[in-house]
This record gives sequence, structure tokens and C-alpha cells, in this order.
Amino acid sequence: MMRRRLRLRALHSLLTVIGAYLAICSFAPVAEASVLGRRGIEIEGPQDRRGFYIGPGIGFGATYFDSPLFARTFNEATAFIPAGRVELALGGGVGKRLTLGVNLHLGTYMSSRFGPKIFFGGDVEANVFIVRGFFVRTGLGIGGVPQGDGRRVRMGAGGVVGLGYEFWLNASAALGVALLYDIRAVPGDGLRHTPYVGLRFAWY
Repeated sequence: MMRRRLRLRALHSLLTVIGAYLAICSFAPVAEASVLGRRGIEIEGPQDRRGFYIGPGIGFGATYFDSPLFARTFNEATAFIPAGRVELALGGGVGKRLTLGVNLHLGTYMSSRFGPKIFFGGDVEANVFIVRGFFVRTGLGIGGVPQGDGRRVRMGAGGVVGLGYEFWLNASAALGVALLYDIRAVPGDGLRHTPYVGLRFAWY
């Protein structure tokens, strides 16, 4: 009986410690994101990137590739295909200068031989703000790219890197303009290089 009581007390103490620890952990991000405003302590202030964000965007560029399949089909080494995409970024601000999230994209490329094709993909993304709105963007994931002969879409693994600047439009909305370079590797079919210009609206 005594052992049972000791076990129950030990379990109760352990649960109390775990509960206190979880409470502290859950309170810490809130406390870190707290800023002093006109109405006292606020969770997030104006033009503050901390907290959840959503960002729809568009991109325009061209896909260049060195594909063995393309070389065998058309007796050339390289090719380029115009490409465009729409994006949806979701994530959160880890701090005032760092956001982490995912960027989902849906797009199309134009092949003169086989017509337009639709592709999709997604990256885990980080934005590091250096000075004011100037940022460095990196991403890693998978995305659709044209097959070497342009006949269909293949999935390529890789990511994106680029530089940009984000302009605040009001207290919580911003417009980002970026020069980006997307690179994907297709097993057995070379690399796909897609430099493009991206525009993104973000609400924090």
C-alpha cells in the first residue's frame, strides 16, 4: 500500500514538472513576440514579421537545361522554355529577421513542339532579413520540370536561392520583389536551371 502511494506521488510530481515545463515553453514564444505599443504590451507590433504569415505570389522566367534526352532527340546540347508560376507561402516568423515556412507553387511552361504543360512542387523555405527589407531566400524541395524532349513533366529535386527586398504597404501587409534561381536535378536527365523574377504579397 505504501509503495503504491509513493508511486502515485512520484507520478503526480512528474506530471506536475512536465506540465510546468510545457507551460513555460508555450509561454516563451509569446513573451519573445511581445512588444510595447500604445496600448501597453502587444503580442505583435506594426510591421512585425513574428507570428504566422501567408503570402501569395507570382513568378516569371525561363527554364534552361542540359539534357541527354534533349540532345538525342534534337541533336542539341541545351534548350530553354519560358515558364511562369503562382505561389502560396505559409509559415511563421521565428524572429524579426528570420521566417520559416513552406512555399507551394503551380505553374506552366511553353513547349513549341508539345504545347503548354502544367507543373507543381513545394519547398521548405527560409527568409533571412539582413538590413531593413533586404532579404536572402533559400528553399529545398521537389518540383515539376520539363522532360528533356518537352513531351511531359518530370519531378526534380533541388531548391531555390535568391535576393530580394520587401516593402511594407501598411502595418501588416508587405510586397516582396526577388531575383531567384531555381535548380532541379532529374535522375538520368540532367539539371534544370530556372532564373526568374518573383513578386509576393505577405500578410503578417
